[in-house]
Amino acid sequence: MVDDAFISVRNLSVGYGSTEVQKKLNFDINKNDIFFVIGGSGCGKTTLLKSMVGLLTPLKGEVLYQGKNFYEADEPTQVAMLKDWGITFQTGALFSSMSLGENVALPMQLYTDLSERQIAEAVAYKLALVGLAGFEKFYPAELSGGMHKRAGLARALALDPQLLFFDEPSAGLDPISSMRLDQLIVQICQALDSTVIIVSHELPSILSIGTRCVFLDNETNTMLDCGDPRELKIHSSQPRVRQFLNRTEKSEIS
Repeated sequence: MVDDAFISVRNLSVGYGSTEVQKKLNFDINKNDIFFVIGGSGCGKTTLLKSMVGLLTPLKGEVLYQGKNFYEADEPTQVAMLKDWGITFQTGALFSSMSLGENVALPMQLYTDLSERQIAEAVAYKLALVGLAGFEKFYPAELSGGMHKRAGLARALALDPQLLFFDEPSAGLDPISSMRLDQLIVQICQALDSTVIIVSHELPSILSIGTRCVFLDNETNTMLDCGDPRELKIHSSQPRVRQFLNRTEKSEIS
């Protein structure tokens, strides 16, 4: 464990009511990591993500952001922390009745004192950053799947977050669109000096852009290993981790 880690997960248990989905989680995320949460279907990846972004109170343990526990902080501190986080969901979760420009502008209207002109300029910049320059007046229904994902990313970038969370960003995309989204995530991470946490089971993404990962097991309900996925693919002491990272496209992980 690293004492000065950007994010520290300590003895964390997550779940619902009295049901522990994952327990005894201990790992660190460093500044500028592209960190993947991986594991088989139903192992609790999204549950962990919800606990990390303030949507689900942990059953035990803590998640420390530069030493601060979100769930123990007062409301002003929580609001300040949330402003520093950007979150994208599997579907993009854009408001269908609002244009892309209005979707991206909303966080700035709610949480900044920027003028309408400044917001419009920032919206144009964020959309250009994700390859959607000039699409301010388009509505979500008018976009392709890949464009929808990028628009959701533009909204997540609205407040220039230090920390970006993605839940299955490549879900539903063809391989080419998925690869382009991976490249965009790397570019954004570098341009904004951000740290990225991604829930995913997509091997090409995990092995091509992931700097570190944690493997959640759905049999023991705890983590089996943590580290560079390319190293774990060969050298992990856990057979299930090696199996997951060496599987072929048609393989299934129970």
